Amino acid sequence: MLIILYALIALGPGIFWLIFYRRKDKEEPEPLRLVFKIFVWGMLATIPAALLEFVVDYIMPYSLNESISQIIWGTFLVIAPIEEYLKYLVIKRKVYKRPEFDQRLDGIIYGTVAGLGFASLENVMATLGNGPSIILLRFFSATLMHAFASGIVGYYLGRARFNPKREKSLIRRGLLIAIIIHGAYNFVITIGISVTIPLLVIIVIGGFVTLNQLIKGLKRRRARMLSRSNPGNGQGVPNDFEKQQANKHNQ
Repeated sequence: MLIILYALIALGPGIFWLIFYRRKDKEEPEPLRLVFKIFVWGMLATIPAALLEFVVDYIMPYSLNESISQIIWGTFLVIAPIEEYLKYLVIKRKVYKRPEFDQRLDGIIYGTVAGLGFASLENVMATLGNGPSIILLRFFSATLMHAFASGIVGYYLGRARFNPKREKSLIRRGLLIAIIIHGAYNFVITIGISVTIPLLVIIVIGGFVTLNQLIKGLKRRRARMLSRSNPGNGQGVPNDFEKQQANKHNQ
């Protein structure tokens, strides 16, 4: 019974931020069933991530943190790439080509959802191992970091979805930025220097503000599209998917 209680407590941060970010798209909200699906797949991605990290650690150890090079290897070249790539695969394989993914903002929404799902299962494991007191810390730190990093990947996936000529380069850029952010976060935690907490605050708050600015920018873009449409023609403003199809038809 206690294990179930701990698990429910651990899911709290992910669910809170899930509701928070889903409300960012309240004008054209994504289907709840699809949001739930991506959240669950994000949780499941934690399992192969843990297995891959264990295998790499066995072959080329990094978890002992005996040197700065070992810490860099573990944080920037093992953990961050594995976890960000698996979260990216959730979005790419499960929602990227679906008709519901019809505008750039959807990329950020689905990206944050996948990240929050991933963070939620991590939170469950952390709570079972360390008790529920750790959740308050992870509420404002690791959970938000996963949401932000995956949200960045989602932002570039949203751009790539409607820009086929630059699709690969945009996706690579999003993954690289997410890996650097994730790696920097893990690096700061691992080295444990006197300015660790201030640096974490800068990373988390900076990520939170940046993601919200990206969302606001895409919403302003959508508002401009609405203002340019003719309300008297009885038709709504075309979304990114419809514009893409029209461009293909005209080529």
